[in-house]
This record gives sequence, C-alpha cells and structure tokens, in this order.
Amino acid sequence: MPKTIGKNEGAAAVAADSRPGQPKPGLKARAISTGKKMLIMMLYLWAFLAVLNLHKTVVLQQEHIDYNGLGFAFINAVVLVKVMLVADDLKVGTRFKDKSLIYHTLYASFLFAVVLVGFHIVEGAVMALLHSKPLSESLADFGAGDLRGVLSIGAIAFVALIPFFLFREIGRVVGEDQLWGLVFKRGTRRFTLLAQE
Repeated sequence: MPKTIGKNEGAAAVAADSRPGQPKPGLKARAISTGKKMLIMMLYLWAFLAVLNLHKTVVLQQEHIDYNGLGFAFINAVVLVKVMLVADDLKVGTRFKDKSLIYHTLYASFLFAVVLVGFHIVEGAVMALLHSKPLSESLADFGAGDLRGVLSIGAIAFVALIPFFLFREIGRVVGEDQLWGLVFKRGTRRFTLLAQE
C-alpha cells in the first residue's frame, strides 16, 4: 500500500509503471521512452564532456598548444549513452538499489566514472594508432600522463555524474512523468510524495 511521505511543495506522486497489475507498455511506447531517455542522457553527458574539453582547450592554449576536442565530446557522449543503456539492461550498478538513494547514486556515479576514464584512454589509444603516433604519447596526453592526472579526471567525472544519477533515481522512485512535471510545469501547484513499500 502506498504511504504518504510528505505533503509539502516540491513532492510528486508514484509512477504508474511501478504499480502492480499495470499492463506493460507496447513497443512504440517503449521506443519513445528509450529515445527520450537516450536524448536526456546524451545531452547531459555531452554538456559535461564539452565543458571538460573546453577547459582542456583553454589550459593548452595558455601553453600555446592548439587543441580542439569538442567534436569528440559528442561522439563520446553517444558511445557512453549506449554503454549506459546496455549496462541498465544488464542490471549493472544495481547493487544498492534497495538502499537509500544516495548509496545507489554514489555507486553508479563511481562505476560510470571508471567507464568514462576507460573510454577516454581507449579513445586516445585509437587516435594515436590512426595518426601513427606512439601509444605512450596518447597516454601522456590523457590526464597529464600520470596516475594523479587520470585520478583527477575520474574524480571530476564522479562528481559530475552524481546529480545525473540522483535525478534518475528520484525519477525511478516517484515517477519520471511526475518528476519532469515538477521540474518544468510546477507553477503554483502542490504535490504529494507517495512511496510504495
């Protein structure tokens, strides 16, 4: 039975798809839902990667090194979204799904920060091979070429992914439609948060 958690402004109702006895959505509805999910994930990751590349461009220009990786930010975002959707289907990162939202959020953020760093290393290696450069040069380019640089990129990715996964988890609990309505259509309406046991 649903339990009322609060009656203050800023709460939302439980998602319809989390109620027992509801029919599963059809193929078209699932495709639209997956498309919206992919677009939101891609925009968030693209914005994060573009800002990270913009920072790198500014830092390298101070050293008079020409660098522009904004195009790769989009490609990386598309690839990472696909990896994240496959990981969702395989239930990767669901270790703390029944715990407080913060545990699952931090775990998923850490897991995908590691994936993001791994993809950047692989991307650098592939680019080095395509341009006939030594592999050590591509690794030196990523994260200043040492463990501290790689860990700093991972830490930045971890922190940047926390709001993304927290928002996703809140949407999972209270319902995505209700959460988006609260964020974009709230106005002067009041919402009640219900959670299912």
